[in-house]
Order: sequence, then C-alpha cells, then structure tokens
Amino acid sequence: MSPSIPNFDLSVPPPKIPGDLAANIPLVLAKKVNLSPRKLAEEILSNFPKTDLVEKMEIAGPGFLNFWMKDSAYRNELNDLLAGKKKRSAVPTKEDKFLVEFVSANPTGPLHVGHGRGAALGDSLVRVFRYLGYDVTAEFYVNDAGGQIRNLGLSMEARLKECKGEKADLPEGGYQGAYLVDLAKEALESGNSYESINPAQMIFSEKDLAGFASKRILKAIQQTLEDFGVHFDHWYFESELHKKDVISKTIESLENQKHAYQQDGAYWFRATDFGDEKDRVLKKTNEAPTYFASDIAYHADKFSRGYTKLVNIWGADHHGYAQRLKGALKAINQNQKALEIILNQMVSIKGGRLSKRAGNMITLKEVVDEVGRDATRFFFSLRSPGSHFEFDLDLAKKQASDNPVYYVQYVHARCCSIFREAEKRKMRTEPLLWASKKTHVPLEEVERAVLLHMMKFDDVVEICARDFSNHHLPIYLMELAGKYHSFYEKCRVLEEDETLRSFRLDLVEAIRKRVEQGLNLLGVGAPERL
Repeated sequence: MSPSIPNFDLSVPPPKIPGDLAANIPLVLAKKVNLSPRKLAEEILSNFPKTDLVEKMEIAGPGFLNFWMKDSAYRNELNDLLAGKKKRSAVPTKEDKFLVEFVSANPTGPLHVGHGRGAALGDSLVRVFRYLGYDVTAEFYVNDAGGQIRNLGLSMEARLKECKGEKADLPEGGYQGAYLVDLAKEALESGNSYESINPAQMIFSEKDLAGFASKRILKAIQQTLEDFGVHFDHWYFESELHKKDVISKTIESLENQKHAYQQDGAYWFRATDFGDEKDRVLKKTNEAPTYFASDIAYHADKFSRGYTKLVNIWGADHHGYAQRLKGALKAINQNQKALEIILNQMVSIKGGRLSKRAGNMITLKEVVDEVGRDATRFFFSLRSPGSHFEFDLDLAKKQASDNPVYYVQYVHARCCSIFREAEKRKMRTEPLLWASKKTHVPLEEVERAVLLHMMKFDDVVEICARDFSNHHLPIYLMELAGKYHSFYEKCRVLEEDETLRSFRLDLVEAIRKRVEQGLNLLGVGAPERL
C-alpha cells in the first residue's frame, strides 16, 4: 500500500535560490518511506512524468525539489488570466450558507475608528466569500432596545433641559458627546413633547427621546457606512426579538432542558456546565432580559433562518463573552463550531488633526474625511484582526511610494497610462495576438516573476477565507506592485516588434486586472489616474 502524502509546501523559493518553485515533499515524506530526504528526492526526480509545464527539476540542499517552468506554461497562464479563470481548491456546495454579522454598533453615538476597522474587515470578508462562490449575507444587528438605549434617552432628557436653560445632571454612565446637544436642540425646535423614560422600559419610539435620538443616530451610522463603501443586506433589530417574545421563549426552552434555573429572584444559565467560571443571569424577576439572553435568542434565530456558518466580528473586549455564547449555543442544540468569532484589536491614531467632538473618541467619519475612504480601508487591512494597529494619518495622505495604498494604486494608474499612450501612438494590438504566432522571444526573468506571482492570487484569497482575515491581500498587492515596477524598468512595453508588444500589453492588462480585483476585495478603488 502506498503511504499517504502529508501536507507539503510548494512555493516560490527565496531570492538567491534558483528555480521558479520549490517543494519540500522529500523532507516531509522521507520517514514514512524509510529513505533519506535526498535519496527520496532522487527517486522522485527519476520517476517524475513528462509534462508540458516543467522545463527542468533539480535537487537542492537536504532534499528540496526545485522546478523551472516552461515559457509555454507561463504564456498559457497569461491566457487564463485574461479569460478570468479562477483556480480554487474547494468549491462551495448549495448547502453552504454564510451569515457575516459585523459592526452592530449601538445606535447611541457615531461610529468610532474601532467600528471602522471591523466594518472594513467584515465587508472585505463578504467580498472574499462571494468571490469564492459562497452564498453570503451581510447583517447589522441593531441594539435598539434595553438599558443602553434607555440611558441614551435619559441623557437626552438632561441635554434638553440644558437647552431650555435648566440645570440638569447626566445619568450615571450617560453619553457625553456634543452630538447629543445637537439632537436635543433638534428635539426642542420640533416643538413636540416627549414621554418620560420609564426605568424598566425596553422598547422605544419617536414618542420618547430615546427613540427620537436612536433613530437619528442609526441613520447617521448608515450614512457613514454607505460613504465608507460598506453594504449590508439585512438590518436586524433587537426590538423585534422583544416584540415577538423570542427571548422569553428561549429562556423557557433552556429551563425545560435543565440548562437554566431560578434562584435569588432571577433566571440563571448553567454556564459552568459549558466551561464558564460561573453561571450567568438571563433575567431578573420583574426586570428585562439581559443582553446575554438577547444574544442567545438572536443566534438561535440565525440558525433557524438556515445559515450553516455564522461569522461574528466583535471588539477585543468580548473575549470571555465569545466562549460563553458558544456554550449557550451548545445548550440549545446548535453547532457551536459553526460560529466563528473574530476579535478585532484596538486602533490608535498617529498624526493628523482630529477633534473628539463625539466624546472621548475619534470617529470613523473624521478619519475618512482626513485621509479618504480608499486609504482608510487599505490601512485598516494591513494587519490581522488580532494585532493592535496604529493608524498613521500623515503617511496615509502622502502621494509617495512609502504610502502602501498609493504604491498599489499607482500600478493600476500606470497600466492605464500605458494603454492611453499605445492608443495615442497607434500601437495598441488585439488581445492575444501573440498567441497566434509560432515563434516567441524567450521570457525575461521579471516577466516570469510577475506571472508566477499573479498565479498565486486565488490561493491568497482562499487563505483570507481560511484565516477570516483580509490582511494577506495588501501584502500580496504590495509584492505584485514591486514585481510590476521591476518589469516596467527592464522591459519596454511599446516595442516595435508587434508580437512582443502584443504579449507585453496583454501582460500589463493582466496586472491591471489583478490589482483591480485585489483592491475590489478590500473595498478600495482602482483609479485610472493619480
């Protein structure tokens, strides 16, 4: 029986190592077949089948296999690139149905930069999953009910009194931002009277200041996200869970399954049965359900809508809460492994001139107004979600190669300028004209390098999906930009030789398309001019 082949690497070797690709399969398989890696490499080499792809193979070091690809393989790859062929290792099934919930900021204030990082990641992941063929829904969960909205209403009542010239103190934990003063002035100028906030009130409307303010703040949030290029397919309101009594039914279901109990005037979830350090309150007698109870009901509803994979993007402060929710899903007989929770680390700001009019925070809108949407989204994508990110506003505004978004966008603009120049000089050729010719000039190393890098694109997109992180894409695009610049410096595109000119114009078009694809998956524009 042949031994199973373990996972091995097939990748571009380091700069000083010869070859287009290197494989470490002899190193990882040697023990299974009782051979030294070098001897196994020799066996593989002597038995390797003839192929139209590989020009030659060599053994390197302790047992690496280095490959040189044929020029014809690279030319075929260019043909595929221009045709838009995708090369995926896995194809989604009809049963795969993803729900990506992200941002989900309380409508109690403007979006801050942390929300912006989550928005950029979530929207990009939705684009990545769709590129790979998955059925994906982007959802925003609107916390429009409960204590935080009630506190917003009490803060508004205090601000309204101040606008009338009366003395008023903000409630404990009240909202400090100057935006509430503007909303209070709007409420005063409307001439309407508003119902007082009840201490136990859960549902709010335009008849009270909590509903008045939260509705307008949500509208501002929606506008900020639209300006940021982030689209949601569905806005799910927490108040619907309360109106339909879904939360009470969820608590009742947990109690019937012996996963909840009553004690000291409250309903408790047996969280310790699912790895938590202590049991958690679901609802106190004569009081509203906790946010934890609402979240259990909301996630049960997600599964009831037929989704097979749930992706949540939360702030880093939810670390312990994430495991608690997974335990609750297990308790209600849902697949906790189907829930992927991504925790976004904090964002700090360096440089620029931003205010803190929204309170003790920098808003997303301020950052976008300062550096632009494209730079904001690209910069947010430079680090994995689990890494703290320092946003250098001054760098993001520079029109220079050390600004990563400018460096990548410049490649797209430069490609477009080559085609404008070709048109001007009447040197534009039909696509794939070179493919009809029998003879070709050997490829330059820089041409091979840029084609090889473009072949990796679909692998990189799959890695983004696997890791639930889009930070691999900016790295890929910056490397592609570097390879493009090497190609541009060493290879004249608008050659007199029509066949060579045709090939290089098509290569430039393939580069342009790859850059545009990558930027689109990040939600970043691909300008034709800079």
